[in-house]
Amino acid sequence: MQHRKDWFLLAYDIAEPRRLRRVHRRLRREGIAMQQSVFLLFGSETALCSLLDELAELMEPTEDDLRAYPVADPAELWLHGQSALQQGVLRDAPPPITGERSPRRPPPRPRPRRPGLWQRLLGRDPGAGARAPQ
Repeated sequence: MQHRKDWFLLAYDIAEPRRLRRVHRRLRREGIAMQQSVFLLFGSETALCSLLDELAELMEPTEDDLRAYPVADPAELWLHGQSALQQGVLRDAPPPITGERSPRRPPPRPRPRRPGLWQRLLGRDPGAGARAPQ
């Protein structure tokens, strides 16, 4: 059985900075940031409900607010000002809502090793060959 995938607009208002960072970080992995607290997500309703349950655990219900709205077509959204949609982000395939944690970014490529201060002072620069201290 296949789940139908749709677009959803999520908006939140979090009172405490630590909870705000956690919710924002989680949503950044799943969707397209439209503004600081507004995200566009693509996925099934089941995956959305799973994500909303996960976010609800990070929030304080008496202080915070989270809303999700179905969107028929992101191209029909009215935008004014700078936006991810105006920059053509949606031309690429949207990230699916999986309900699971997304894989982390790959580790950065190792940079070429430069000689340390003591190696340079002692004249042991591996890149310059062996030289005698002066």
